Amino acid sequence: MTLTHRHYLREKEARAIIEEIQKTTHLPVNTASEQKVEVANIETETRLILINNKPAFLKTSKGILPTLTNTTTLQSTPTITVDAGAVPHICNGSDLMAPGIVKISGDFPAQSITAVAEQTYGKTIALVRTLIDAEKMRTTKRGKVAINLHYIGDRAWNAYKNLA
Repeated sequence: MTLTHRHYLREKEARAIIEEIQKTTHLPVNTASEQKVEVANIETETRLILINNKPAFLKTSKGILPTLTNTTTLQSTPTITVDAGAVPHICNGSDLMAPGIVKISGDFPAQSITAVAEQTYGKTIALVRTLIDAEKMRTTKRGKVAINLHYIGDRAWNAYKNLA
């Protein structure tokens, strides 16, 4: 996939989309008025939001997500660390299963967007929507615990990876 129809937003439109990001994700977004906000189409239902020429968020049918290159936002997101055996499955789009989890950083309720990092280098490889809260996830040993929303190697990532 490639980026199409990339355009800057007016200040009022930019402010509105930043407010929408803050309301729906509860993630920190710099609201300085001198920011340049662009929107680019990736697919029919996927929009890439660029802030100061850097891929910052994806607006999809699944909601608004930070991009995997948006390190500022990802640092404030709770993180689930997985072992090396889970990495290829997650990077192929599989949902997160309890046996692959080695560490949970931060507390979060069910239905939260959290980052998934690999154990060796701590690199974020995916974003998931949790099915259970952090406390229950720490004690769960079997089954699916989160739905994979965005991962390294998916269409959106391939479209914006060279812009970061």
